[in-house]
Amino acid sequence: MDDAFGQTRSPQQIATQNHSENEIFVPKLRRTKSVIMKDTNLEDSDELFDSTPESSDDYVPDTTSESDSDVSLTLNQAKRRLLDELDIDQSGSVSCPDCDTTTSDKMHNVASEASGTGEEPSSSQNTTDGIVVSAYQKRDGARVYNKRHYCLYCSKPYAKMARHLESSHENKSDVARALSFPKGSKERKNQLDYIRNRGNYAHNAAVMESGKGELVPFKRPRKEVQGEDFMHCAYCQGLFTRKVLWRHMRTCRLQPQSDPPKPGKNRVQSMCTYTGPVPSNMTKQLWGVISAMNPDPITDIIKNDRVITDIGQHLLNKGGLSDKNKQCVREKMRELGRLIHNARKVTSLKTLEDCVNPKKYMETVKAVKYTCGYDSETDKFLIPSLANKLGNSLVKVCKLLKAQGLISNDKQLVKNASEFQEVHANKWNEMISATALRNIREAKWNVPTLMPFTEDVQKLHTFLSQVQDEWFNLLSESPSTKAWMELAKVCLAQMILFNRRREGEVASMPLSVFLSRDTSDPHEDVDWALSEVEKKLCRHFTRVITRGKRGRPVPVLLTPKMLCSLELLVKQREACGVLKDNAYMFARPEAMTHFRGSDCLRGFAKACGAKCPKALTSTRLRKHAATLSTVLNMTDTEMDQLANFLGHDIRIHREFYRLPEKTLQLAKISKVLMALEQGRLAEFHGKNLDEIGIDPDEKVVDCDEEEQVNDCDEEDRSIQEGHCSSTVDASAEVALPATERNMSHKRGKPSSEVPMSSGASAMRPPCKGKSSQKKAPWQQAEVQAVERHLKSFIISGTVPAKSDCEKCLKAEPQALRNRDWKTVKFYVYNRITAFKKKLQCR
Repeated sequence: MDDAFGQTRSPQQIATQNHSENEIFVPKLRRTKSVIMKDTNLEDSDELFDSTPESSDDYVPDTTSESDSDVSLTLNQAKRRLLDELDIDQSGSVSCPDCDTTTSDKMHNVASEASGTGEEPSSSQNTTDGIVVSAYQKRDGARVYNKRHYCLYCSKPYAKMARHLESSHENKSDVARALSFPKGSKERKNQLDYIRNRGNYAHNAAVMESGKGELVPFKRPRKEVQGEDFMHCAYCQGLFTRKVLWRHMRTCRLQPQSDPPKPGKNRVQSMCTYTGPVPSNMTKQLWGVISAMNPDPITDIIKNDRVITDIGQHLLNKGGLSDKNKQCVREKMRELGRLIHNARKVTSLKTLEDCVNPKKYMETVKAVKYTCGYDSETDKFLIPSLANKLGNSLVKVCKLLKAQGLISNDKQLVKNASEFQEVHANKWNEMISATALRNIREAKWNVPTLMPFTEDVQKLHTFLSQVQDEWFNLLSESPSTKAWMELAKVCLAQMILFNRRREGEVASMPLSVFLSRDTSDPHEDVDWALSEVEKKLCRHFTRVITRGKRGRPVPVLLTPKMLCSLELLVKQREACGVLKDNAYMFARPEAMTHFRGSDCLRGFAKACGAKCPKALTSTRLRKHAATLSTVLNMTDTEMDQLANFLGHDIRIHREFYRLPEKTLQLAKISKVLMALEQGRLAEFHGKNLDEIGIDPDEKVVDCDEEEQVNDCDEEDRSIQEGHCSSTVDASAEVALPATERNMSHKRGKPSSEVPMSSGASAMRPPCKGKSSQKKAPWQQAEVQAVERHLKSFIISGTVPAKSDCEKCLKAEPQALRNRDWKTVKFYVYNRITAFKKKLQCR
């Protein structure tokens, strides 16, 4: 890259030196792609950059004599011993890894020795206890300019750094470049400031490692403060107070042009924390996870609690270094940090190791209840899911401490962990989890279930297709970042919608997965088993396998239109500003992250004009597909294949993804309850729930209606006995089954086949209209009219509902003018019964 001095340098060359002689090793500048000196905001009037009154470093005299210094050389000798033991090549880079334990121990020893040396102390300075930053001094009302900076190359403190660099290190490449500019020029000042900051950073890193000593800030405060209030800038490596760091980084001269300023001071501090020295008790990867947290009391607890960091490292080793796993590790560590933060308020527990002490188990329970917002009056948790998560985390902590105790032969630690596990297994369900799970279940009882409308899904498909054509043409004709982003969002939403995939599975799909997709044709031995339509479908779609939930491989089908769009996105990645190091297929330009599928789907759902945009989410679309698939007569094997494609097993599919329990109870189970209410359960003997047809508006048949039904039955029997015209179809000549006749006798109803005595007749209460009713045999025209509309019910063995019978009457008003819906219904019922008997006889 080209810096402000006309030289082409790489980030490695900026952070290290190019000579073969032993030089001071300084941690390289991280999260910086380029270092570009800005010409703006370089005035010395800004208090954040005003170091001239204290050091006068820009003054370079003709003499080559160095400034006198009475400071002890213990720190410099210790640093030199460390550099001799480290393997530094000619480029200035260290061959050993940053997280090497030996290197960390050596740096710790150097820092211990460094804590005994420092600058000229002020009247209020105390360098024997902790890390401090001394204030500037005044003598007789005038300021004393006694600030000293540490040399990057010889690790010695000097008051006149520019003079020292010119006299002792003029052969260094960075120094020579700085001295090549005229005296008093901005370029010369910028380069010398950067070299000075790097030297101070090396000294400050050693002091922070030891935990004792004095830091060298960019500008000294008015009063002595603790070192924890200061942080290094990620760009220029100057040491600033936390309160003004965010403001400095917005105008830092060394900020890369491609790195926009972070909003807010918290995110700036997180980035600067990562660029600082890595603590000795954790690895670089774990330090990166912790540095991304917001600087708050919980983060401070995590950094200082050994067990929490051990749990974080354990989860990081187990789940890998993916961004998704890092976020999960961060969440687990913060959950435990919140537990300790709240435990200190209500109990005597101070660390996570205290929480797994069996003697303090009840205090741990109290801390968990306080953290989760437990209300003893209502017996409810404000956050019941957090209670279950903390219980699982405590079990993991016990196992980890037990393993550490066995390795280190710490019998007391092993005993405490084992006893806590036993107590936890017996008491946790009673004290916490039973109530938490009950709260979770009760909260789901009356929550309305949103299901997408089929019409909305079709609208979304059509809208996405139109938008895809528009942005595809724009990106093909004139590539731009805007066109690339919009086409990527459309393709992401289309793949989620078409495949009913979880949004995170498609959004985080790596670019390598798409490039390495299988493009071969189906095997010939398998091809013959497919139909012609299935063969065409195999050649129409492209299949890509990506990582799903729990590491399960899940397929994603691509239409030819999707495939063309994705290939165009891959072709135009670099031209549209997508970074080479971004490994995601749907990457954000100028960033290392990817687009979120839920955001894309939500935006298009609102724009397509759907009735209920809230229902068009990836989860509800998956349930929509599983629910509508129940109308298909799928075998168990086919159901397994559908569940496998959706990315879960058959048990999850049946329990969570099929027809909602609310719909099942309203539509199917209610049929049984209505049959019980009307006393008609025996009428549906041998049928499943789908074959039962009961209209909710039907009324229970009263006495008069029963008599009328009996008359119809008698008429049907007369047809069977030959009292009707011979033109009537034989299949219509049916009789009541024996069970019906028996039930009629039990209800006291007369039968035409068994005459009743006058005594029996007198004992039965008479029904109105009985004597005036006349038998009306079914004519051929009536039978044909019923068969035209209700024959499907007869064949399927399903009794029609009231609405079906009324439709038949409206469709045949002339032929069925003498019939009502009840007679039509029972006629069909008798036909079904006769048809079943005929099949049994065969």
